[in-house]
Amino acid sequence: MASRTRLSLITVALLVGAATSACGGGGAGGGAPTDASEKDFCQTQSSLLTDLMPADMSNPELPSDEKMAKAVQDWAKKIEEVGTPEDISDDARQGFETIVAQANEIDAADFSIEKLEELEAGGKDASAEAKKQADAFEKYLTETCGNPLDNLEMPEMPTE
Repeated sequence: MASRTRLSLITVALLVGAATSACGGGGAGGGAPTDASEKDFCQTQSSLLTDLMPADMSNPELPSDEKMAKAVQDWAKKIEEVGTPEDISDDARQGFETIVAQANEIDAADFSIEKLEELEAGGKDASAEAKKQADAFEKYLTETCGNPLDNLEMPEMPTE
């Protein structure tokens, strides 16, 4: 799988689809601040993709699944520390809390293509309520921050 494709899948799965794979609601994240600035919120939400991009795209070397899991767990701590802006709806906030909870629990096995495809598809065990909350968070995130891939400066991929 190409570097860009795999990183895009990971980002989509975590920022959008991860919340929908929850069976209930998130436990972690409930103590996260509710007064984050939009700038801090958006920068922190998109920081995972930035952190995982290879420094040298002429010879892209992806981190191991273990390092990616650690990066996601570190990201979860960052987004929980920053929290959400105060104008977030209750459903969107619950979607955020679920992402924090799941990101804290991720491990290397979660980066198999099957798991990523399941997350991207919304998770087979997701409740209607969890899907509603995930949709609300995805809508809030997009309306507030735009598409996280839009602001990312993608280096030129080698042509050979």
